[in-house]
Amino acid sequence: MNFFLVFQNKSYREEKSGGYLWAPQKNEKGQTFHHWTDMKNVKKGDIIFNSYDTEMHSVLVAKEDCIERERPSDLDDLKLWHKNGWMILVEYIDLVRPFKYKDYMEDILKLQGERYAPFNKIGRGNTGYLFRVSRELAEYLFQILEDTNGITKTSLVQANIQKDIEIIEDLEKELKSTFTLEQTEKELIVKSRIGQTLFKKALLKQENRCRLCGVTDERFLVASHIKQWSQSNNEERLDVNNGLLLCPNHDSLFDKGYVSFNDNGEILTSKSLDNDLKVFLNINDKMKIRMNENQKQYMEWHRENKFKN
Repeated sequence: MNFFLVFQNKSYREEKSGGYLWAPQKNEKGQTFHHWTDMKNVKKGDIIFNSYDTEMHSVLVAKEDCIERERPSDLDDLKLWHKNGWMILVEYIDLVRPFKYKDYMEDILKLQGERYAPFNKIGRGNTGYLFRVSRELAEYLFQILEDTNGITKTSLVQANIQKDIEIIEDLEKELKSTFTLEQTEKELIVKSRIGQTLFKKALLKQENRCRLCGVTDERFLVASHIKQWSQSNNEERLDVNNGLLLCPNHDSLFDKGYVSFNDNGEILTSKSLDNDLKVFLNINDKMKIRMNENQKQYMEWHRENKFKN
């Protein structure tokens, strides 16, 4: 387990609401910095102390390893940084009693280490986003958390493990409850349930809008499998790379095979759809999505098995 400190003065509310951390890969001049690239060093289970307006308001636990991800849409209005970046999905544990770092700065400076430390020699936060925290400083911050908020390192780790267990147990119960149904009925129920819980939540952490039209209201977003549920193994069924968030209209078109995408992310439309119908269905030949290499493999299956060319 490693430890970090993130300065969220510009983006705390947006990132907390979305359950993530995000930093750009480069600035407009093509430069990059350690406090951005260190995002790649964060792994599942690592702990990140936050700083907002010179105080610690939350402790974060990484839910997954860092991934490459475009800037989330809820950061667009802040007009911060280059669009391509790094994302970490995190669990925010809010403090009942936030505390100011300056009240403990003398000891923090002694324990933080010399390289890539979060604070400078006079106790101000270094310019940047994510900084490494030495184990000595981490233990000291945990002592403060325990004294002020009753939070310990052990409780954070156990809470994160318990959430994973609860998700797995819920899934197992759902599968067992549908055991006596016909296969077709079972598939529909389980797919719907997964979309509402595990699968959709995972996709929403990566992008909270329809990939084609930009609808952002979660009530009207569907977690659509690229490789259909019945043809996927257990791992593929919960793999976020095997999914697209789409509005009900575009989900129906994609699920029925009237649209698909090539390896460049360019939309493919069935010849059975004439131009007038495309207008009514809100699709056009200029639409394009971004896909990683894993998604491209799933999309190849969709083109070969679902797309009505």
